[in-house]
Amino acid sequence: MDVENVAGRIPVISSTKGTVTNIGWLYLGGYRIGISSDNNIYYYYAHLDSYAPGIKAGDEVRAGQLIGFMGNSGEGEEGTKGNFPVHLHFGIYVKDINGNE
Repeated sequence: MDVENVAGRIPVISSTKGTVTNIGWLYLGGYRIGISSDNNIYYYYAHLDSYAPGIKAGDEVRAGQLIGFMGNSGEGEEGTKGNFPVHLHFGIYVKDINGNE
């Protein structure tokens, strides 16, 4: 089996300093973490296999900090895995001056 396609092996680190504002299951995104930076940019990490030990909503994280492990969760009810290869869905959401993404 391809080592890169094994859930839970590849670490996911935060690309920014910020606050964990969302953590948990989304039907499409699977296990996900959302981090809001001090300048109001939202960073989204989805399809995780698992989270870093102890990480929870409200935690302050630093750039480079371990937040979880890459997986293939999502596209179903909580706990669904394996509907696609292991990967990280990473999004950056910036609001304009009117507050729209």
